[in-house]
Amino acid sequence: MLTQNTVCQADPRFWVVMQTVKDYWVEDDVAGIGIYDAEAAESVFEGELENLVDWLKENFEVIVKCEYDNGFLEIVCEDENEYFIDDISEIRGFLEEYDAGRYSICNYREREEIAQNTMFLTLRECKKHIKANQHHYNKTAHPYAMTAWRSPQVERLYKILQNVNWDELLEE
Repeated sequence: MLTQNTVCQADPRFWVVMQTVKDYWVEDDVAGIGIYDAEAAESVFEGELENLVDWLKENFEVIVKCEYDNGFLEIVCEDENEYFIDDISEIRGFLEEYDAGRYSICNYREREEIAQNTMFLTLRECKKHIKANQHHYNKTAHPYAMTAWRSPQVERLYKILQNVNWDELLEE
């Protein structure tokens, strides 16, 4: 506790695992769209509208032109249908017309969340835990410093831990 970087965090500090999670089917603070393939029983796309171009070209042979420009996705199909898409309902319409019932689409937002049951006394311990248990977290997992600033008992415990002469105790 005394030899590691405090990351400008006041005592008593502790570390938790923080990661980005997605909330689906939202209407505000939208970060992107998700497309679920019912036939494959899996998510096939997650991202922003501008990144949808490649996925659409790969999955719909009827598309002659597909470009993103100025907030709009322009799609031209073999049957001369044209789409100027800027929201999820218009994408849903395109998907229903060319592959009815196969795909579900929704908005999502991203937010930071502290992973449950994580609390570490040192940054080193938290990093080691994330590395050893990465299968429990997503790729955004990282150590996050917090302060127990209104907990006199925790503050007292930390002072004891920081002021004990451990070498002297271990010699006995």
